[in-house]
Amino acid sequence: MAQVFGQKSDSRSDTNGDGEVNIFDLIVVAQCFGQGAAPSIVEQPVATFSMVENWIHLAEKEDDGSEEFSQGISMLREILESLKPDETLLMNNYPNPFNPETWIPYHLSQDSDVVIRIYDTTGKIVRTLDMGFQSFGYYAGRDKSAYWDGRTENGELVSSGTYFYQLETDQYSETRKMVILK
Repeated sequence: MAQVFGQKSDSRSDTNGDGEVNIFDLIVVAQCFGQGAAPSIVEQPVATFSMVENWIHLAEKEDDGSEEFSQGISMLREILESLKPDETLLMNNYPNPFNPETWIPYHLSQDSDVVIRIYDTTGKIVRTLDMGFQSFGYYAGRDKSAYWDGRTENGELVSSGTYFYQLETDQYSETRKMVILK
């Protein structure tokens, strides 16, 4: 990788498959430290995004006020910006069907207020999940996805059946179907 860094390449050194060996390839390699195998081409930017996001958090926590820290944090933010989703998307909930709980993943291409509403088949709102203001990124893992415990606003368990969930942001709205089986 060091021999071809900064060059166009179609070799294994281009671990993210973008045609050039650069900092993003180093990030992929860093993710694989201790795993005993060379990385393959990355198909999920979610893990890389999350890792860089964590590095920023750690760097900010340890920041000693030096110019080096400032430049490093700035560089990490640029890398994070380059990894952000191209578009806002509502993903399939998982598991589906579910009982009694489910996670609702989504991607945000820009900072936004996020609300997820759950509807029954008559169109009545069963539950509102106000996620608040969130930065662009991938909200895909269980630690970041919206979580629904299968309860109404009043805390009552919903009955088995089909429900709909809708993601609303400042400039995006999409609805999908889910099923709860008891």
